[in-house]
Order: sequence, then structure tokens, then C-alpha cells
Amino acid sequence: MVDVTSQMSVQTAATAKPSARRYYVLGLLTIIYALNFLDRTIFNVLIEPIKKEFQLSDTMMGLLAGFGFALFYSLLGIPIARVADRLNRRNIVAAAFAFWSAMTALCGAASSVTSLALARIGVGIGESAGSPASQSIVADLFAKNERPRALGIYAVGTYLGVFLGYFVGGYVNQHYGWRMAFYVAGLPGILLAIVLWLTISEPKRGAMQENFVPEPLGPTLRFLASQRSFIIVLIGFCLTTYTNYPAAWIPPFLARVHHLSSAEIGTYAGTFKGLAGMAGTLLGGFVVAQISRCDDRWKLWAPAITSGLAGPVFALCMLTQDFALMVATLALTSFLVGFHLGPIFAIAQTVAKPSMRALASALIALTATCFGQGLGPLAVGVVNDALKGAYGADAVRYSLLSAAVTTTLGALLFVWAARSIRDDIGRAAA
Repeated sequence: MVDVTSQMSVQTAATAKPSARRYYVLGLLTIIYALNFLDRTIFNVLIEPIKKEFQLSDTMMGLLAGFGFALFYSLLGIPIARVADRLNRRNIVAAAFAFWSAMTALCGAASSVTSLALARIGVGIGESAGSPASQSIVADLFAKNERPRALGIYAVGTYLGVFLGYFVGGYVNQHYGWRMAFYVAGLPGILLAIVLWLTISEPKRGAMQENFVPEPLGPTLRFLASQRSFIIVLIGFCLTTYTNYPAAWIPPFLARVHHLSSAEIGTYAGTFKGLAGMAGTLLGGFVVAQISRCDDRWKLWAPAITSGLAGPVFALCMLTQDFALMVATLALTSFLVGFHLGPIFAIAQTVAKPSMRALASALIALTATCFGQGLGPLAVGVVNDALKGAYGADAVRYSLLSAAVTTTLGALLFVWAARSIRDDIGRAAA
């Protein structure tokens, strides 16, 4: 087994050095995070053929895309994260990854809406354990001022998964059917989980700080609740994430309004939404890591600026009749929304003490998932059905406008949270 962490000593931000071993861990966890989003995103590309085969409404498809996944993800996120703050995180990520990959493959074997819903629930159960433990590992490999960059790289997995999900889902569905698309998405993850388990070791917890002290759940929750920036960011991230998750309806939007085929949806959405999101996420992590060295408030000011711009750009994307402008604004929206992911993940790790990092990450993930992925696709599906009589295929374009409003509100909350970020970082390091 390759030991990637055993020789890492306690370091501070000033003395932390780049290491091939820790970047191997970061790279592998980023790929796993990408497959996490591949397994979520591919369902979105397959909404239309699944809806047709099982004769479902948009409301029911919204439930399957949203709450079918998010319910157990939300319920299990905190208890699993609490385990991850105490036990071996490498083992937790490997087991969870293998499980959600298997559940994704089982979606392809669904013979009814019930069995498909159960498989989706299984995906949510597995994925609830993956990201909190992974982010906690990354936080123990990179110092405070390196985390926006490191977690920006990690967050690229979001849009890499979107990119792969659209391409794999669109191409495989058009040529081999929607069931085969689930098999192709899920089965490789089981093999990669074995690679993870064999090639990395658990890092020393609190390796970038000397004040690691395990604390019970009660004091942990009280401390996080006392960190004003954490609570405000929690709410703001729910609102900005809403722009990403109702994007489950972007493939139907492209099919119904712009009349694209499954493979064309994969090409356009994968290229312009996925690649632009990756670029924004990478740039966000690197830029914020640099500009926040002198003032920690830039960790939130920069995401506030880009999230605030994303709202009107997305509104234009939904309302324009021009195809080229729609594609351009879809890409720009993904770039602007992606910019804030790494810095926000880093905030959760930086304003929490080392013994609380997986729990802090889980709180960020589960509230955003519950609101964004749980409520978002369902709300859009309900409004689609309500507006279908009056607007026909265009109903989906008006339903998605809600995301332009929520991301603007989230940006305002990031500005508010920036007022207390420096004090909260000081308390976490004390």
C-alpha cells in the first residue's frame, strides 16, 4: 500500500510544501467526487426517456430527480459525518463509493417506478458519506491559506461529473438506451473504490494544526452555531446551490424548447455547462487562495460577486430565443456559479475545529442538497405541470427562472457573512 501521509509532520500555512503524495490523494478524491456527480447528473439527461417508458408526470420526475435522492442523503449525512470525525475516513469513502456506484448500476435494472426510486435512494445513502469525509481528509493535507485552492480543485469534480454525465448519458442513451447509460455510469466506480482503498492511507487528523481536541456532539454543534459566518454561509449556499440542482431540467429544456436530440444535449450541455463550470471552479479556488492572503473577507466577497452576476445571466439564458446566446449564457452561468464552490467548501473547513470538519462539511452538503436537489427539481416539475396548459413546451423556461432569484439572494448573504469571517477563523484556531 502506498503511504501518502505517514511522513507528513504538523505544519502551518507558512511552512506547508507542495507534495506529490498529497496531490495524488487530492486528485483521486476529485475523480471520486466527479463520479458522485456523474451518478447524479446522468439521471437528468435520462428524464425524457424514463418519463416516456413509465408514463410519468413532470412532478413525479421531479420527485425522482430530487427527493428520491436527497431524502436519505440528508437524513444520513450528519450521523455518517460524525463517524467520519472519529473513524478511518479512507475506509468510509471507499465503502460509500462502491455502494453508490452499485446502486447507480441498479437504476438501469429497474422494472418499475418503485424499484427505480429505491435505487435512487441507495445512491443518496452512499453519497451522503463520500464528500464530508473526503473534504476532511483534504483539510488535513493542506493549510488554511491553501484550502481554497485545494478544495477548488476538489470542487472541479462537480462540473467534471456534470460534463461526463451529459456526454455519457446523452450518447449511450441515444445509441444503447437509458438502462445501459446507468450501467456505464455505475460499474467503473466499484473498481476505483478498490484503488482508493489500496493506495492511500488515513492522514493524521488535525495535521495542519496543533490544537486538535476531540469534542462531543453537543459542544460541537454549539460551537458551529456560534460561528456566525458559518450559519449565514449555510443559508447562502442553499440559495446559490438551487441554481445548480434545478438544472436537472436543463436537458428537458433543451429538448422541449430548442428541440435537441439526446446526443446533442450531451454535446451542448456537457461542453458548455460542464467545461465552463470546471473553469470557473478552478479559477475560483486559485484566485481566492491568492487574494484572501491579505484579507480573509475575500473568501466570501469574491463568491458574492460572481454569484450575484450569475442570477441575471441565467435569467437571460432562459428567456432568450436566440440559440447561440442561450448556449453562451448557459456557459457563463456555470462559470460564475462554479467560482464559489471551492471557497465555500474551504470556509466550512476553516471556521470549524479539526474535530468538527466532516460534520461542518456534512451540514453544508445536506442543507444545500435538501433545499437545492430536494426542493429544486420538484418545485420546477410542479410549476411545469401547472404552466403546461398555458405555455406548453415553454413552461420549463419560466419554471427555471426561480434559480435566477435564489442565487442573487445567496450572494447578498455571502456579503453579510464576510463581516464576521475573521473573528470566526480566529476562534476556530484558538
